[in-house]
Amino acid sequence: MQWTYVVRSRQRWSSTETTANQQARAAADLLQELGVDADALADLARAGMVEVSTKWLGSEETDWAARIFPWEYVIAGATRSLRGDLPLTVMRHLDRGEKATPKNALKRVLFVASEPGPLRGYYSFDAERELVKTHLQVNPANWREVKSPTAAELTAAVSEFKPDLVHLAGFDTHEARAVIRQSSKRGAATEDDPSSQDGADERQDGYVLAGPKGFHHVRSEELGQILTSKGHRPRLVALNIRNSAARIAPLTVAAGTWAAIGFQDIFDDDLAELFFSVLYSRLSRSGWDLTNAFRSAWERVRSQPGTRQGSGIVLWSATPLFAADGVLTARRSGEHYTQLAEQLSKREETSIEAGEVKARDVGKWITVDVEVVQDLNYSLLHNQRSLFKRFVLTCPNPHSRTIRNVRVKVSLYAGTEAAAFDRALDLRPPSIDLQDIHVPLTSAITRSVHESVRTSLFVEVIWGEHVLYRNTIPVRLIPVDQWRDSDDDRKWLPSFVFPRDPAVVRLVDTAQRYVRVLRDDPAAGFDGYQSFDGSRPDDTAGIDLQVQALWSTIVHELRLGYINPPPGYSNELDSQRLRTPSMVVTSNSGTCIDLALFFAACLELIDIYPVIFLLEGHAFPGYWRRSEDHDQFRKARPPRINEIVQADSRTSTIFGAQREAWLLGKPTYREIVQFVNAGKLVPIETVRLTENCGFAEAIEAGRDNLRDEREFAAMVDIVLAREEQVTPLPILGETT
Repeated sequence: MQWTYVVRSRQRWSSTETTANQQARAAADLLQELGVDADALADLARAGMVEVSTKWLGSEETDWAARIFPWEYVIAGATRSLRGDLPLTVMRHLDRGEKATPKNALKRVLFVASEPGPLRGYYSFDAERELVKTHLQVNPANWREVKSPTAAELTAAVSEFKPDLVHLAGFDTHEARAVIRQSSKRGAATEDDPSSQDGADERQDGYVLAGPKGFHHVRSEELGQILTSKGHRPRLVALNIRNSAARIAPLTVAAGTWAAIGFQDIFDDDLAELFFSVLYSRLSRSGWDLTNAFRSAWERVRSQPGTRQGSGIVLWSATPLFAADGVLTARRSGEHYTQLAEQLSKREETSIEAGEVKARDVGKWITVDVEVVQDLNYSLLHNQRSLFKRFVLTCPNPHSRTIRNVRVKVSLYAGTEAAAFDRALDLRPPSIDLQDIHVPLTSAITRSVHESVRTSLFVEVIWGEHVLYRNTIPVRLIPVDQWRDSDDDRKWLPSFVFPRDPAVVRLVDTAQRYVRVLRDDPAAGFDGYQSFDGSRPDDTAGIDLQVQALWSTIVHELRLGYINPPPGYSNELDSQRLRTPSMVVTSNSGTCIDLALFFAACLELIDIYPVIFLLEGHAFPGYWRRSEDHDQFRKARPPRINEIVQADSRTSTIFGAQREAWLLGKPTYREIVQFVNAGKLVPIETVRLTENCGFAEAIEAGRDNLRDEREFAAMVDIVLAREEQVTPLPILGETT
């Protein structure tokens, strides 16, 4: 469970080579404890494919740790230094005594898209549906689709249709709860909650189907029973849902399916579609060589630029992927894979130009799927995030050749100006995701807009003389100082911390005399962590006194008051206009988040690492007392990790996964509180600045804020954000 926590926190530590190497060494040490010596580890590194086999003894409670354990990362990490650039694919065998997979050809495919109740419309499953149909080359008579079925309806569909492959799209229980919680925050209150029905335990993994109250939380064992009703045994169950690899997939295999594929936690939707495109295409071409189709698809995903390391995709099989003579079988399988890959590569190396295709046949070669971000905030553009929720070019024909010289043009209009993107590219089957489309930030209006402005985004995709897509889409430019406290947007909060704001610079200059008095040293100044003295009994006193000097300066020099947020004129209840430090000082007032951002900016300027705590409806800052404490935190291995992760077979995903290195959500609450209780992380209630409160009292109030785990939303680490290039917005002097 400790390793599960570490891997789910991978975004925090994988961004630096040092911490990533430390985790890799820990993985190697662990395998050595399990009996994998140096020679065996070298064999694993050279193998290309590795199978982990675990016995199924008839009970979920028996040997559950071996199934939940993140073998994929641990083996890959342990062999990292030995493999170099060589890929390694890890697969899993759930040993039920099966010897051979049935040889009948794939025929019937069941596609399940479940979006019951208020989840309806959150995702579009159209592209995924066409992907499965196209790349498996399914005859219409062998295709069936069920939409948001109840458990009884899905059972009946499996019993009657007897599918060889079941593709499940929709929501796992944990994602469904998060979506509903966010909808409730934004005013779409609902009583539907998949964790509160049918006596379900919210910690258990499962799939969400329709039910009498809107939802039915289908636990892992129940889903396995549904998919194997009346003794039917699907060849493959593809779980294109989050948090499906640790419990749902293996328990589906335990119930009788021959194989299942799931995701260890959160996985990028477009990469998931790429994975299934390649997997299904390879399966249809190879006569159901699942092992090598999986390997090929996974390697294609890992080759994509910007793909995060760590957790990923897991294949569970009821039969051994390698036979008893494992080394020989692996070698033969590797040779077969190499030959197949070479054949497929030769096909994909052949190309086609636009002039070779008639206009009426263009749709057979390439399709375009575009969905824009309707509300564009400058912080999104500033941080190099895409203008699109989805921009995918797909080859509908799974046997398609590489398509040469496709031209993509995007223009964002702002006043009389247009910020343009223009690129020529080659499309390699099965698809390409253009999430890296950005526009230049030279437009003055995008940096100075103070109210919402309706404008347009022009998108054009052409292939030679063929126009594949051309559309002008209305969008809205959100004011540069507007921010939404949502799961998607709170990660941009560090861009609103302005350490070089003139008001911050002046305040730190004024605070020089306070720090000299507090440190009882006429030569003292703001030297950040350089004042740390490990030889003193209280070795962090110099740090605390610098922060106290900032506090005292604000209290005695500014005499701030509390004020409500400025009007935002937005339909979003979680949207708020933020004041810069200069605005706070000019008006002598601010909201809780204005004051938190102001104080965090002061801390960042004097090189003391700030954080911002976000509760439900409240915000306040904090700071790391030593840089070493911060380094320890980023490893995701707190000293008392056993108090955070408890050995419980039901809690494989209660931790969730960390999406961004600098945004620490609900799953990290206990770890954060450990650091606070140990005096390594200091919270400060900055609303107390408006009450002329003392520094010690403000710290105590900050600690009190963290007593209720239910109120905790996230902690934003500014230093980690800066390392990931989430930098301050260039609006100084424009909103003062």
